[in-house]
Amino acid sequence: MKKTFNIILVLLISVIASYESILGLLQILGVRASGHVQFAMTGSFENPGPFGGWISIFLSILVSYLIISRGEKYRCVRFCQIVAAVSAVLCMLVLPASMSRAAWLGFGIVCLILAYTEYGLHKWVTENRKLAAIVAISVVTLLVGIFCIKWDSAIGRLHIWHMELRAICDNPLTGSGPNAILGVYGRTQAEYFAEKERCEMIVRVAGCPEYAFNEYLRIGVEYGVVAMIATILILIILLIVLIRKKSPLGYGLISLSVFAFFSYPLSVFHIESEAESVWKSTRYLSSYELYDEVVQEYDNLYNTLSDNYRFLYDYGYALHKLGQYQKSNEVLEKGSRISSDPMFYNIMGKNYEGMMQYDKAEKCYIHAHYMVPSRLYPLILLMEMHVKTDNKAKALYYGNLVLKMPVNSKLSTMQKLHERARSCVDTLNVF
Repeated sequence: MKKTFNIILVLLISVIASYESILGLLQILGVRASGHVQFAMTGSFENPGPFGGWISIFLSILVSYLIISRGEKYRCVRFCQIVAAVSAVLCMLVLPASMSRAAWLGFGIVCLILAYTEYGLHKWVTENRKLAAIVAISVVTLLVGIFCIKWDSAIGRLHIWHMELRAICDNPLTGSGPNAILGVYGRTQAEYFAEKERCEMIVRVAGCPEYAFNEYLRIGVEYGVVAMIATILILIILLIVLIRKKSPLGYGLISLSVFAFFSYPLSVFHIESEAESVWKSTRYLSSYELYDEVVQEYDNLYNTLSDNYRFLYDYGYALHKLGQYQKSNEVLEKGSRISSDPMFYNIMGKNYEGMMQYDKAEKCYIHAHYMVPSRLYPLILLMEMHVKTDNKAKALYYGNLVLKMPVNSKLSTMQKLHERARSCVDTLNVF
């Protein structure tokens, strides 16, 4: 029974892994389009991170099966080994190209555990201590090098975890509730930067993530510390049981557990509903400024898609363009609870401006600024609002603040905002 289950599992994984690997190779060669304009290879995912992670998980299952089943003479096992070997080779071709350090680390740890459980690594270490020490130092050096490949990305990941830990401390027992991770993250980060001036590097890497980048911390933020610890304990027990039974699934679970610490493997699978299809097919109307038709359609979708922050932003923005400021803010405020994007607060601020509630508008813009302090747009809105209300001192203050901020020469939007601030400051200084 166990042997049959492993054969079925490995054949199924081989088919999926081969499909993803071949798709990735075709994307690299330019034969197929990737899921993201900025990346050459994503498989059937939206970016190469989850793609690399799942390739690592598949590869861990396949390699562990090949090692555990070595020496088997049965025809069906031999056939399964050949299929698994071919699929594993395909996975190895695309895994390095995914540039997913978490995926590499996950597969590396699986290889280390296989060496320990199947090849007596501990005995070799005992008998060759000097050589083992050299290998260990080399591995540590390699890990440091991998960490430094994308330095800003690594520091940014650490910053995200820091914010999530702060959020857990705010609600350690009960958590903040399901689907609350991004909204809580945005508020926590805003509070963090509002407390005092932070170093330039942290300001540079802080953004508005769409995922938690750590499944364990996500559980902690949403459901509390007890749920997070219980999840980890259940996972450890499951791993021990599967590894002792020499199940390839156990090694795949190890890779998944490692990858889940650095990324979001459980958050990438989503089946598009009919309502989402209607919403996406309606979005193009906004580019023609047909906001009456857009709002009419979104009114019907609101109850179904009220937990989708992208939809809530589109809906709130369309209401804003129609001058329905109060209703727009109600929708945007709901979206801000489940998103870390400061644009929700920017548009809410513009709505308050439209209602001539300038104090509330200012609070929204300032909050948006602290959510992602490297962005210029909230400060531009503050500057222009104070120009409108004849508060020259504050307008100059925010305008000069924008001019002091670094501008990425590759981003034309930032350059335009910078010029907007310069033009405004120059005009104010003349008068």
